[in-house]
Amino acid sequence: MFNFKKIKNDPQSALLMKKRLTHGIVSFVRYFFLLALSYVVLFQLIFMISYSIRPPVDAYNPSVVWIPSEFTLENFTVAYDSLDYLNSGLVSVYIMMIAALIEVFTCAVIAYGFARFDFKEKGLVFFLVLVTIMVPVQMLVVPMYLNFSHFDILGIGNLIREWTGTDIRPNMLNTAWTFYLPSLFGVGVRSGLFIFIYRKFFEGLPRELEEAAYVDGAGPLRTFLSVILPSSGVVFLTVTIFSSIWHWNENYLSGLFLQEKPSLAVMMDLLDTSLEQNGGDNRMTRMAACLLFILPMLIMYMILQRKFVQSIDRVGIVG
Repeated sequence: MFNFKKIKNDPQSALLMKKRLTHGIVSFVRYFFLLALSYVVLFQLIFMISYSIRPPVDAYNPSVVWIPSEFTLENFTVAYDSLDYLNSGLVSVYIMMIAALIEVFTCAVIAYGFARFDFKEKGLVFFLVLVTIMVPVQMLVVPMYLNFSHFDILGIGNLIREWTGTDIRPNMLNTAWTFYLPSLFGVGVRSGLFIFIYRKFFEGLPRELEEAAYVDGAGPLRTFLSVILPSSGVVFLTVTIFSSIWHWNENYLSGLFLQEKPSLAVMMDLLDTSLEQNGGDNRMTRMAACLLFILPMLIMYMILQRKFVQSIDRVGIVG
């Protein structure tokens, strides 16, 4: 038992008891908040799992809440066929994911230029990069569509067409280049945000690393590849995860530019029509389709989540 009288008369014991009590209260509040937040996040996932493995008849059974009356995988089969999961998933991988990886590297190069080199109107150019974050893609989609339907560089193709009567401008719609080219030039999906994140991180790196490389005879490109990249694993991991998720979920541009090759996100938008054709138009099949859609990104995050949380802390993303 505690000797409260002794603690009261001993200032050090009283201070130690106060610290322990404060630490216990703070820990209780922290764990309570984390448990509440976990419930809010995990409730949606548990709800989808519970509904996706139950038969449609359970939707009208008030006695079934979380555990279905019988387990079935038929909902996943119907959802798999309705999403054309294999073909649309391959499109999402070899077009959207490759574009995401290209964007991870090109945005790093652009951001390194902003962080380490001075050039004329640097502030104005970076302001234009920030404008790309604020301007919604819906305002740019018409000129983007026209440009990809008759791809031209500086009007040279149109000039040749007027002189010769032969239109040499290729139609890039329904090809991977509608996403590869913007990623190569740093204007792809959320590129402005990625440049901002990279620039903030590169500015925090010590310049002594680059100065030592310059002394050894390395140029800017060699320094970036041999010194900066190996020192920037945390920010590359952060941007890779963000870019992968946003490209995987992209359905507006992919639905417009890849009408003949719909991605998995586009097929999710068309799910209602597909379910009606496959005879599985019910809540259970929709939940199964949602699980199939998020499964690749969920697996990726589960593998990288520890390093991702550490990278967020080191990169310094706030808000």
